[in-house]
Amino acid sequence: MEKTLFLDAGNTRIKAAELLPGRTATGHDDRQDTVPPWRIHKLPEYVSPDFETALRQLCLTFDRIVLSSVRKHFQMEELKRLLTAGGEASHAGILAITRSVLTPGRHRYRTPETLGIDRYLACLGAWTLGSGAVIVSDAGTACTIDAMDAGGVYRGGVIMPGLHMLIEALGHGADGLFTVSVGLPEAWPPDSTTSALQAGTAGTFVASWEAHVKRTRERFPDARIWLTGGDADFLMHNSSLEVRSNNNLVFEGMRYWLDHLLPKEKKGS
Repeated sequence: MEKTLFLDAGNTRIKAAELLPGRTATGHDDRQDTVPPWRIHKLPEYVSPDFETALRQLCLTFDRIVLSSVRKHFQMEELKRLLTAGGEASHAGILAITRSVLTPGRHRYRTPETLGIDRYLACLGAWTLGSGAVIVSDAGTACTIDAMDAGGVYRGGVIMPGLHMLIEALGHGADGLFTVSVGLPEAWPPDSTTSALQAGTAGTFVASWEAHVKRTRERFPDARIWLTGGDADFLMHNSSLEVRSNNNLVFEGMRYWLDHLLPKEKKGS
């Protein structure tokens, strides 16, 4: 069996994961123990001088690489260039997941040419872990809230500022204000400038997020709500909604693509 590395190139860093041997079939049931284990490989941020060396060394230990990227400059050709740097042989087993997977029967999005493939893959990953519609929120640099119906058709969603984007924008956007740590004030009304800023950023973030999720759920009342991303835990602990958290939803979607959606003629490439 080929040893496969999954790469999810996001806005801030590349996340890398390896599916460990064991249960690899995609389950459409409610049992959490059907989720296969992943080994996450930590990589430096793009801006680190060690980034390219670390990624190259990691990639060359695998037989096949599956790449999903929302960064315009880091696509398959960039990965091939990186792997041939220093005279190493080119890696023959690179498979890139592009928007070509968004065939009309798999989405109802008016502008699929602008859809971040990670949004679709996260929904696909959550959908494979259940038995019905899903609402998936990736609480990262930007926060997305997307829906996939019970038939596995992507239906669209919301893009809103992420929590830290809100904090930084307010802290730097007005004279006399400052950035604050993530948190919600205990007293109401907030009785300090710090707590006032926390209420206006973190409080607004949670309230807006819940409003968008609830409105989406009006269209898909039986949908399970999934969270992923860096601020998923904050939302989990401060939202009144029943949600599940899984930081590997994009990888789950990539795995499903590899097993079920990749054209047969490319499986052996």
